[in-house]
Amino acid sequence: MSETPKKEFVPDKPIVSRKFWMALWFTCAMSVLLELTVHRHKHFDGVDSAFASATNWFGFYVALGFLACSGAILLAKGLGLLLKVREDYYNDTP
Repeated sequence: MSETPKKEFVPDKPIVSRKFWMALWFTCAMSVLLELTVHRHKHFDGVDSAFASATNWFGFYVALGFLACSGAILLAKGLGLLLKVREDYYNDTP
């Protein structure tokens, strides 16, 4: 019997990248739109802190999540550059 070859998942194909980005934009748009329907309690009303009063703004938690994820990615890339070793690191031992 002949088996049908399975198609490999290749993330670098343009069609996969486009689907990923479309899903990401859809998820971001839905999270912003859903914020319109949520009743929020003003937990930090009357507090002098700028960050505490910013939590009552529209889209604050979406922006905070985006900045946190972007910061984690940049931190990981920086650590990757800092902790990278030479290719022949283990070849120098006698």
